[in-house]
Amino acid sequence: MIGLLLETSTEKGLIALVQKKTFLATRTLVGGPALSHQLATEVESLLQETTISPQFVAAGNGPGSYTGVRVGTALAKALSFGWKIPLYSYCNLLSFLVPDIPDSAVLVDARGGGFYYLSNRFADPCLLPLAECEKTLSPLSQIGSPHPELILKRLPFLKRNLVETSPNPFFLCSDFSFKTK
Repeated sequence: MIGLLLETSTEKGLIALVQKKTFLATRTLVGGPALSHQLATEVESLLQETTISPQFVAAGNGPGSYTGVRVGTALAKALSFGWKIPLYSYCNLLSFLVPDIPDSAVLVDARGGGFYYLSNRFADPCLLPLAECEKTLSPLSQIGSPHPELILKRLPFLKRNLVETSPNPFFLCSDFSFKTK
């Protein structure tokens, strides 16, 4: 089965066509205010270029930009309904994890006093309070974030092990491998 993945939780967006553990085509997106104007057009363009018809749609269900998540899920739901194909959701933080490093995590500024956090060691994301950041994050060898400059302003102790990450279509693709048999 071929799936269309929509990652719209941050200013680093992505659309991808996947099959099993392979991504067939990807396109990066610029998030922010332009996302709502360009997402459907970019999906249409990608599908026309590849002449591929997806058999399912998947969109991130958060956490992340409220508007970005809504835009992505609304389009995914509309496509699923219109094409009469299944709709799946996933945690947006999965797409920003640092691959192949077991003691790594992803951190996104929640802008409300804490951070959205997901570790390779734990399955569930959480809201990490500012007061717990140093204790929780210091032991990790690498932390990925789509916006490390925002993180470093609030958590300068992470300078050594914070890396910028973009949405990883392979990680998302492998996460959906159970649906693409």
